[in-house]
Amino acid sequence: MKKCNLLVSAMLTLALTASGGAGEQGPEGKQGPEGKQGPQGLKGDAGSDGEGCYVVKKDADHGIVICPADGSSYVIYSPENLPKANGLPNGNGGYIYCNAGYFGPQCEACACVNGFCNDGLNGDGSCSCAAGYIGQNCNINDLLEYNGRAYKLVQIGEQIWMAENMATDSATDGSAVTCNANTEADSNFVASYGCLYSWEDAMKVCPSGWHLPTKDELSALEGPSNALRSIIWNNGQNSSGFSAFPTGNYYNNSYYYFGSTTFFWSSTELNSSDAYNLFVNINNATINQFKKSYGFSVRCLKD
Repeated sequence: MKKCNLLVSAMLTLALTASGGAGEQGPEGKQGPEGKQGPQGLKGDAGSDGEGCYVVKKDADHGIVICPADGSSYVIYSPENLPKANGLPNGNGGYIYCNAGYFGPQCEACACVNGFCNDGLNGDGSCSCAAGYIGQNCNINDLLEYNGRAYKLVQIGEQIWMAENMATDSATDGSAVTCNANTEADSNFVASYGCLYSWEDAMKVCPSGWHLPTKDELSALEGPSNALRSIIWNNGQNSSGFSAFPTGNYYNNSYYYFGSTTFFWSSTELNSSDAYNLFVNINNATINQFKKSYGFSVRCLKD
């Protein structure tokens, strides 16, 4: 009986082994280590100061950025190794430059109308006039049409002068004035040298917007006469462009000193019978005074 039980137990064990019953699931494995981060991407363009900025050039690591500050200037942000030319630091890493047509540290607007401006941060805003124009802002035509004649104009310092003597026999109000002309010296005296006027008539002939200069205004022309004398007058340099001619003067029905001197009336009176003038000879131009009845040349000055 005991043998029988052992046999049965052995047969059961063999049967269980043959069927291969499922074992228990093992524990879950650990997660592997985290991978390394990839290489950093390329550095982007340099930042801008505000709307409207744009990159105009870049190297491997930097950008040159232009930022319009307003209508008069712009700011450049650039790599430290690049020259800053004449830029003005803006305190924020950029350099300020003036746009074309603006000048000085504040980038002020140039006022040249018909010419070229000395612009830029180091410019002074002065104008170089185009042909046919004069004036501080190049806004004055260099010819003045008056009573059927075109008079050349010239700027000397801040003054705008006629560069030819007045040659009219009409006052601005249309009344007649006496045009004294030394036709014995030159049959085309008026066309070449203008008229010789008494002081009273000289006060009447300058057109609207112009006037007979005062003594003080004429005194701006005092000095060596070479700069005022026309090149036809003893090889004058005429560097001022004033083009003074040796007209001489008229007095008591006679003409004097043609070819050697000239005189220009001022509006300033010395007294009831005398007035000041600019006397010009081959050496100098000086303020003088003569009787109002003398006949002298007239140059009008722009108001």
